[in-house]
Amino acid sequence: MSSTWTLPEDLVMPPVPEFFPAPGEPLPQHWSKCFGCGDDQPAGMKMSFAAGEDYTVTGRLEVANRYQGGPGVIHGGILSTAFDEAQGMACMVLGGPVVTAHLEIDFARPIPLSSVLEIRARLDGIVRRKAYTTAEAFIVEGPGADPQTAVATSRGLFLTVQAAHFEPTAAFVDGEPTSPFGTSAV
Repeated sequence: MSSTWTLPEDLVMPPVPEFFPAPGEPLPQHWSKCFGCGDDQPAGMKMSFAAGEDYTVTGRLEVANRYQGGPGVIHGGILSTAFDEAQGMACMVLGGPVVTAHLEIDFARPIPLSSVLEIRARLDGIVRRKAYTTAEAFIVEGPGADPQTAVATSRGLFLTVQAAHFEPTAAFVDGEPTSPFGTSAV
């Protein structure tokens, strides 16, 4: 990672809640209408996630042709969305909703269409409402597959919020999606 991102010295690791899946088990989608992971989002990316060891999660994204940016490669915005989703899912161990406050990405190599990305994200620690995360993307299947070489890296800052945070936008929700955090439209 090439940025000057510095983690605070007073980071702590939260306790892992009992509901959090065991390593290798799937993580539930955080919001069924989410563009990144929602089953209820026809135009979405349909990412899937599994819990890992030590505050990590692994996400999977099939790089569909509709994600094309430059000729034959993924659009940077789609990759940014995948990182945002994966790092937000790493925050699921906090037991409530989070929102993205800062996200930065270093793009290292082109990612061809028809490849499969694995995003390995981790919660690095928390300070009050702030959750610090990092992630790496690897091509694990298809063109350019090399599961050991990161094609992009990311750092993020997420803020924990209460379900009430989403009340002002409830009238704009498309349908009646569900969330394990109680942030479903009423």
